[in-house]
Amino acid sequence: MLRVFRSIWIGVVLQVVYMVLFFGSILPMMNNVLGAFTCLAIGALSLIFGIFSFRTNQNVLLPIVVIVIAVLILTFTVFAYFLGEAGYPPLITQ
Repeated sequence: MLRVFRSIWIGVVLQVVYMVLFFGSILPMMNNVLGAFTCLAIGALSLIFGIFSFRTNQNVLLPIVVIVIAVLILTFTVFAYFLGEAGYPPLITQ
């Protein structure tokens, strides 16, 4: 039980770190490649911890919230860094 409790909170802490990076304006100061892979790593690890917690936990609300937010982080990262916009190349290639 303690392992599951830790894994769900690790996912939540990773998402808080992402929010601090994003809203603290730290991501624009980073290199585009480093920022993209940092966001992908945070999103993927958070998703893995959320799925692990969902499979082994009795309470399903918090793991579902963690999974949904992790998918949103991954989707936004792909949209922001890997897709071009209005004739401009993707941000990761600049």
